[in-house]
Amino acid sequence: MAKLTDAEWEAYKKQFNKSYADQEEDAMRRELVAKSRQFIEEHNKKFEAGEIRYTCGLNHLSDLKPEEYNVPVEEMKDIVLETLG
Repeated sequence: MAKLTDAEWEAYKKQFNKSYADQEEDAMRRELVAKSRQFIEEHNKKFEAGEIRYTCGLNHLSDLKPEEYNVPVEEMKDIVLETLG
């Protein structure tokens, strides 16, 4: 898997207003975004080959673990407020 350069990682965090509690979380989230990007690149190659009808791209959810997607709405509000500061 291709890792994100420091510049790519900083650009992602700036674009989506991301900050993390400590270096450990930052490294974990960086790896998740790198994995997301790898999936996206493979998916978009299938699009270019006419196998799929839509493209994907990095977004504000690209740094989440799968279990974080299924959070009740009330908890998600707290997470969003925490993220936004």
